Amino acid sequence: MISNYLKIALRTMLHNKVFTLINILGLSVGVACCLLLALFTQHEISYDKHHARLDDLYRIVTHLRTDAGYEKLSTTSPPIAYALKTDIPEVENYVRVYDPPGVSFSIIRHGEDIFYEPNGFVVDSTLFDMFSYELKEGNPKEALVQANSIVLSENLAKKLFGDSPALNQTISMSQGGTVLLNTATGQIQEYKVTGVFRKRHNSHINANFFTSVTSGGWGEYVRTEGEKHWAGHNAIPSYLRLVQGHNKREVEKKMNDVLMKHGADDLKALGLHKTLSLEPVKDIYLKSDVGQSPRLTYLYVVVSIAIFILLIACVNFMNLSTAKAIKRATEIGIRKTMGANRSSLIGQILGEAMVIVIFSIAISILIAYLLSPYFNMVTGRDISLNQENIPYFIIALIGITVVTGLVAGSYPAFYLSSYQPAVVLKGKIKTGNSTKVRQALVVFQFIVAIVLMCGVFVISNQLNFIRQKNLGFDYETKIVVPLRTFEAHNQYEVLKKEIQNSGKVNAISGTSCVPGSTIWNDLLLFPDGGNMETSIATERNFVDAGYLEMMGIKLISGRAFTDNREMEKRTKFILNRKTVSKLGFTPESILGQKLHMDRNGKREDYDVIGVMEDFHQNSLHEEIKPTLFEVAEDLNRYNYIVASVSTADFEQSIRSIESSWKNLVTDSPFEYSFLSQNIQKQYKEDEKMAKVITSFGLIAIAICCLGLFGLSSYTAERRFKEIGIRKVMGASVGQIVTLMSTEFMKLVTLAFIVATPVAWIVMNEWLSTYAYRVSVSWVVFVLAGLIALSIAMITISFESIRAATTNPVKSLKNE
Repeated sequence: MISNYLKIALRTMLHNKVFTLINILGLSVGVACCLLLALFTQHEISYDKHHARLDDLYRIVTHLRTDAGYEKLSTTSPPIAYALKTDIPEVENYVRVYDPPGVSFSIIRHGEDIFYEPNGFVVDSTLFDMFSYELKEGNPKEALVQANSIVLSENLAKKLFGDSPALNQTISMSQGGTVLLNTATGQIQEYKVTGVFRKRHNSHINANFFTSVTSGGWGEYVRTEGEKHWAGHNAIPSYLRLVQGHNKREVEKKMNDVLMKHGADDLKALGLHKTLSLEPVKDIYLKSDVGQSPRLTYLYVVVSIAIFILLIACVNFMNLSTAKAIKRATEIGIRKTMGANRSSLIGQILGEAMVIVIFSIAISILIAYLLSPYFNMVTGRDISLNQENIPYFIIALIGITVVTGLVAGSYPAFYLSSYQPAVVLKGKIKTGNSTKVRQALVVFQFIVAIVLMCGVFVISNQLNFIRQKNLGFDYETKIVVPLRTFEAHNQYEVLKKEIQNSGKVNAISGTSCVPGSTIWNDLLLFPDGGNMETSIATERNFVDAGYLEMMGIKLISGRAFTDNREMEKRTKFILNRKTVSKLGFTPESILGQKLHMDRNGKREDYDVIGVMEDFHQNSLHEEIKPTLFEVAEDLNRYNYIVASVSTADFEQSIRSIESSWKNLVTDSPFEYSFLSQNIQKQYKEDEKMAKVITSFGLIAIAICCLGLFGLSSYTAERRFKEIGIRKVMGASVGQIVTLMSTEFMKLVTLAFIVATPVAWIVMNEWLSTYAYRVSVSWVVFVLAGLIALSIAMITISFESIRAATTNPVKSLKNE
C-alpha cells in the first residue's frame, strides 16, 4: 500500500510540474531559513548552560537611588561579595571577575612578539570552582592562587607558544587602563602561565585570559583601595554560588542586611540608597536588562520571522493543493466508492504532502549550507555545524519535517477526503468554502509581508536618524590614539606637542573617555544650601585644554579651559546644560557658584567656570546624563589622544602621528581608530536586526509571490474558456487583466488594512528602546502597502496577460 501511495504521489507531482516546483521551491527556502534560524537560536540559548550547578549561580545586581534618579548596575563594590560569603551561611562561594574600565586592552610580550590583547579579566582564585572551564594545561584549584599568575585561552597560548606547552612559561604584560587612586595599572609586569583553558562553550564572560587578583595593578586596586568602599566604586562584577535548595528571596534580604551592617555610614555620607539583588547566571546573556536591552527580544524577533516564513511556505502548499482539488475530486470519489475510508484517504494525502516536504528538506539543507556565510555576516555570529549542535540540528530537522508535513498537508487532506462520492461523480462540487479559506490564507501571507516591510522602513529611518542627528559634537575626521601603558601616559605631554608641531593635524587634545565609551568616574554634587542627600550624580570626564573647541562642543556661558594646567586643574568644572538644570540654575546664574561633595568626612569645593551644551556621550538608546569636564591633575588620567585631521592629508597625518609615537613610546605598538567608527559601533546590534529583517522580509515576499503566481496560474487555467468567450465578445486585454487581478488586489488591500495597526504597535515597541527616536509616520505604511500591491500586481499580471493574449480559438475549439 505504501509503495502504491508513493507511486501515486510521484505521478501527481510529475503531472503538475509547475505547482510541484512552486511548492518545493517555497518549502525548501522556508525550511532553509528555519534551519539557519534554529542554529542561531541554539547558539543564543547555549550561553552559560555548561556550568555545573547552574541553578545555584547568581550575579549580584546593585540598585542605586538618589533624589536625582535610579540606576541599575550589573556590578557592585569590591568588598561586598567576600562579606556575603563570610556572613551568610547560604553563600557557598564567590568570585569577582573584573574587566578594568577605560582602555581595557592589555599589551602582551613574549620574545619578539608584542601585541594588544582584549578581554583580560582580574579574578579571584575561586573562578574555576565557581564556573566550569576545561583546562587543557594546569590545575584549576591552584592556577590563580599565586600573585602574577595568568591563565590563557587555548588560542592565545597557541599565538604565543605555537604547539609547545604554555604551562610555566613567562610573559610580560601591562594591563592597560588609567591610574586610579594612586594604583599604577599600566606598568609592565612578569606573569607566569599557570593554565590554559579551552573556549568550547559560549559564555557572557568572553575571556582571552585571566590574571589573579593577588597580582599588582588592577588586582591591587580590587584588594586594597577598593576594599575600603561599600557605597561607591560599584564597578566589580561579582558572583555567588548558593547552597542547593536555597530561598533566593531570603538570601537577598540577608544580603541587604549585611550591606547596611557594613556600609550604612558610607551610604548616608554619600546620600545614596543602595540595595542588592540576585540575577541568575543562566539569564544574563538573554534576559538581563542591566546596561543593555534584553537579547531575548532580538531572539523573539528572529524566531517569529522563521516561524512566519515557514507558515507562508505552508500556506502556499495548502492553497495550491486545495485549488487543484477539483481535478482530484473524481479520483477521491471513485476511491470512496470502491470502499476506501476517510482515514486511509487522509493518510494517503498526508503521505503525498510528506513526499514533497522530504524533497524540500533535502534541497533546504543545501540552500542553508550555501547561505550560511551570508547568514553569519548578517547576524554577526560564527555559526556552523559542530559536535555541540549536531544533535540539536537533527532534532530540529526532524521536527521541522514532521510539523511542515502536518501543517502543509492537513487542510488539503481533510478537505479532499470530505468529498461525497455521489456529489463528486455527478459533477456538483461546491468550492465556496475552500475559496474563502484560500483567500484568508493569502491575506495572512501578505499581513506578515507588509509588517516585515514596515519594520524594514522604520528601522532604516531610525538608523538614518542616528547617522544624521546632531550629537552635539563633531566626530568627523577625528583620529583616536589610545594610551595603554605607563610609558605612553608619561609621554602624553611630549607626544601631544610633537604631533601638534608637525603641522599635520589641525588640533589635538586628550581625554579620559571619548564619545561612544562609558564614563566610569562620577561625583555627587550639590550647591550651597544642599547636602549629599540632594546631590546630583554627575559623570566626570577629564579633558585637556582645547578639547571642547576641537570637538565642536558649544560653550553656552563662561569660558573654556586654558593651557595653564596648574590654574585649571582639580577644582574647575565645565558642566553640561543637563547638570545645570538639575542643580536648579540657569547657564548664566551658575557661573561663579560653588559646588560641593562630602567625601570621607570632608567637604570638597569646586568652581563652575563654564557651561557647555548637552551632547551624546553614549548612544541614542540612553538619555543625556549630567556630565562635567575637568582638567586632569595627573596626566595619567588621559587615556586617549584625539587629533583632528584634514581629509586631504589624511595618510600623511597618520604617518606623522605614527612616527612621533615610535620615537617616544617604545613599549607598545602604534594603533588608531576613527571616532566616527567608534560612534557607529554602538548601533551594531540594531544594524544586525535591520539586515535580518530586510533579508528575511524579502524572502517572505518572494515566497508570497510564488504562491500568488501559482494561484493566478490556476485561476487563468480555470477561467480559460471564460476568457476566450470574453475576447470573442470584444473584451480588451486590459479589461481581462483587470478582471483577473481585482480579486487578488482586494485580498492584498485587506491585508494592508489589518497589517497597519499590527506594524504600528510592533514598531513603536521597538522604538521605545531608544531615548531619541523617529516617529512612526503614516508614509511608512502607505509605502509598504503600495509596494505589496505593486509586487502582487506584477506577479498576477504575468499569468493574466498570458491568458488574455491567448488566441480564443485554442480555448473554444472543443465547444
